[in-house]
Amino acid sequence: MKIRKAIVILISIVSLFASAEENERPSKRDFVPYRGMRMTTEQTEFTVRSLIVQNNSNGENSLMEITVRFSMPIDPRTVTGETVLLNGSKCGSNVFFHFGRKGESVRITIVNPEEEKYTLKFEGIKSYKEDVLKENFFENIQDGTEIVKGRQ
Repeated sequence: MKIRKAIVILISIVSLFASAEENERPSKRDFVPYRGMRMTTEQTEFTVRSLIVQNNSNGENSLMEITVRFSMPIDPRTVTGETVLLNGSKCGSNVFFHFGRKGESVRITIVNPEEEKYTLKFEGIKSYKEDVLKENFFENIQDGTEIVKGRQ
């Protein structure tokens, strides 16, 4: 009889701790699926963390590369030639977009740039959480421009 009471008490204690542990775990609603990884929904606002410009030339073509790092992963479907404006106009066929592995950066490559200085504007770029980019206008972008904000 004592053994049965001890087993019942032990089982009830174990179930008590198991239910308390489940309450402390984050629920599935606290995560957003992103390329097989999970990120918490508690993020800062969606802004540009850094913008770095390099002018390279490789033989016949000269290239201007604008690397933009964001505060959270971007939705690459929203980064197109129509949502990225250079000098107030949509990007042409000489502009290419390359996304970082983690999804937090995009490299904009301009083949044979026509201008030395550019104005860059993002219209309607969103994160995977559907946040619209807060800071979206940059002036006087040229070779060597570095804008770094906050932590990297």
